[in-house]
Amino acid sequence: MKNEAAPKGNNINLDNSDNTAIKPAHKIEVALYMILKCGPQGITQPEAQSLYYESALHSTISALKHKRDINFISEPDQSSVHYFYQKPFHRYWLATDKDRVRALRLLNVYRANRSLPKVDFPAWHDNHSEAA
Repeated sequence: MKNEAAPKGNNINLDNSDNTAIKPAHKIEVALYMILKCGPQGITQPEAQSLYYESALHSTISALKHKRDINFISEPDQSSVHYFYQKPFHRYWLATDKDRVRALRLLNVYRANRSLPKVDFPAWHDNHSEAA
């Protein structure tokens, strides 16, 4: 029986320098970034599709709401109707400034895990913490 535990040939790397590549972003991280970047104007499915190839924005919003306790306001966006009898896409935006802070914290956790600096997006709600 052969002992094959040790790497052979070119598989041996003696370089101890830190050359770790930055991992690609998770879909939820990109979604949070775009939601925060869009601010009070919100985002719709077609916009998410064109910005970062999101094909199920409603599922991402639902996961953030139910798993991360980040609340959103959702309203039909009549400007997204392009043909007769088409239902409008929903436009989503963060419900309160507390939700914006939660979303920002979660985004920065994802960024820290990828060794990226924190980002900040200013508040757009008034002092009552209600949606704009």
